[in-house]
Amino acid sequence: MPIDFKNQIPEPFYSHIQTIYERVTRAGFECFLVGGSVRDLVMGITPHEYDFTTNAKPDDVKKLFPLVVETGIKHGTLTIVIDKIHYEITTYRIDKDYVDGRRPNSIEFGKSLAEDLRRRDFTMNALALDPKNYEIIDEHQGLVDIQNKKIRTIGDPVQRFGEDGLRPIRALRFASSLGFEIEPTTRNAIQKTKHITEKISIERFFDEITKSLRGRKPSIMLQLLVEEDIFSLFLKDSRFKETMQIDAVTYLDRISKENLGFQIAVFFFILCPTVGLKVLEDWLRKLKTSGQIQKDCILFYQFIHLSREMDCNQNPIDLHFILKKQILCPLKKHHGAETAYQKVGNSFWRDMEIFFGKQTSLLQSLWLGKPPLLLTDLCISGNTLAEQFPDLPKTKYGILLNQLLDLVLKDPTKNEIQILLEHSAEKINNL
Repeated sequence: MPIDFKNQIPEPFYSHIQTIYERVTRAGFECFLVGGSVRDLVMGITPHEYDFTTNAKPDDVKKLFPLVVETGIKHGTLTIVIDKIHYEITTYRIDKDYVDGRRPNSIEFGKSLAEDLRRRDFTMNALALDPKNYEIIDEHQGLVDIQNKKIRTIGDPVQRFGEDGLRPIRALRFASSLGFEIEPTTRNAIQKTKHITEKISIERFFDEITKSLRGRKPSIMLQLLVEEDIFSLFLKDSRFKETMQIDAVTYLDRISKENLGFQIAVFFFILCPTVGLKVLEDWLRKLKTSGQIQKDCILFYQFIHLSREMDCNQNPIDLHFILKKQILCPLKKHHGAETAYQKVGNSFWRDMEIFFGKQTSLLQSLWLGKPPLLLTDLCISGNTLAEQFPDLPKTKYGILLNQLLDLVLKDPTKNEIQILLEHSAEKINNL
């Protein structure tokens, strides 16, 4: 099946692919594009990365290119670097018995493309393309399954999922990102091999979730994970089948891809809107998320809850105070006083609108006005208090400054030294 190879692949990728192909084949070896990039090309999608397979051994490949990185040498994989762009190239291989549900017990280099394609997970990923004549090699009906939008394993799905417990999770993720359905026999095998899926590392599991969040329909991934009860393998005692908000699932598809922490907050809000922050933090730690993502997720999860609890019919002064106190103050502190206004862009407000609706424009307007929101924005500090009120115990400074900040949050015009000193004198008498 020929495709419009040249016109589908932009420069410099096209030229790089030709360079790799020509150097490998001139040395007497075979070379094919393989896997996801070929699948995407067949679907009319421009791939983000391109992988090769060859009968050349890693030592042979290293002799052909000036810059090669041994990224997966024990599996026969090298990374060729051209103009700072990476291309993986893997020697044909045959995977031997899988003993732990995660990786083959051993591998041996294969002699043919057919052997290499046979070891791959799904038919749609077992396609190869000859960069010279643009011909697709399809030995497992992958083109038919792509046309029918079906995800099907190569051979017996129980055996294939039993080899690598990540494969069922990948099937769910492909269903989410490609809009395909998992073929019934393949989907049934997910339950039959859960004891194997349980063996994969939680990092590999969560990596598939984050990949799905970058895709077009992450809600499908979430729903499938719940339907197949996969979370219970990694987050013990989770009962998302009982707690998931079905009517809120589409929020996940509407939110931007720019802030992973916000996406994960929405992800868990849909799964379990009543979960406390301590439990959520525990889940995030178990999933081995970064400290920054944990902080982002906790903040935005709180914002989502506030949107459900807020009374928007109260008088404007009180409403402005609450919006600043509970949302804008934490937002500025979270991003850093000096850089917050550069970090919070239009995509953030579009995401907030999903939850805050018409109040979002008010929130954005207040934010762009750059009102005093933090203690560091006040015209006085602890040093000022020490000079003006030497008898005031230092333990009272924080209490007093926070009271002054509340005053300024309600009325920014009061953020002047003389006014704040007068209010300080009044409040000290009540401390």
